[in-house]
Amino acid sequence: MNFHIVDSTVPRRAACSRSFIYLDGKPLPPDLVPDYIFFDSRDHKEDYKNKTPDLFMIEGGVMVISEKFRNLLADFNMGTSLIHEVPLYEYDQKTLRPGRWFILHITANKKTVIPKMSENVKPDLTGLTWSSRIAQEDILAVHADAAQGADLWIDPLFYGRIFLSDHLKSALKPAGIRVLKLPLRPCTVIA
Repeated sequence: MNFHIVDSTVPRRAACSRSFIYLDGKPLPPDLVPDYIFFDSRDHKEDYKNKTPDLFMIEGGVMVISEKFRNLLADFNMGTSLIHEVPLYEYDQKTLRPGRWFILHITANKKTVIPKMSENVKPDLTGLTWSSRIAQEDILAVHADAAQGADLWIDPLFYGRIFLSDHLKSALKPAGIRVLKLPLRPCTVIA
């Protein structure tokens, strides 16, 4: 899938994408919020389109959620994170698809990761932020107070990771939420 923004120039699309790929806790400027999303291939079969997950990432790192997932999140503390409704169109960008879809922009942030107690993490070149050495092989240690406040957040000092509270993670499966490429892994809680 792809997205459209008003005055869809390459620099504006890049600015929108940076806001999703490099989550920094800053809200997406209103003029960079996609005004609609669309299937970017005419070859997708109807069965494939009907199996669209409840949470997935599209072109440019933009996170899209279904109405079902948005309704689930309404019961949780989202902090400063923003949800914007967007229509979903077919490849022709004129034929509206059924259902309601939303852009999820995670801005809630907490400094929760304890790098010195985590495994397989490395500092960036400045030594100010951290990331995984090898994707999916880190074991992150987090402060116990991470459970307070927002149930979905980023750590501005740890690149490339989205955090969920145990409460939210436990609600996904019973609610029938289907996600695409979102491996959920536990963190070590340090009291």
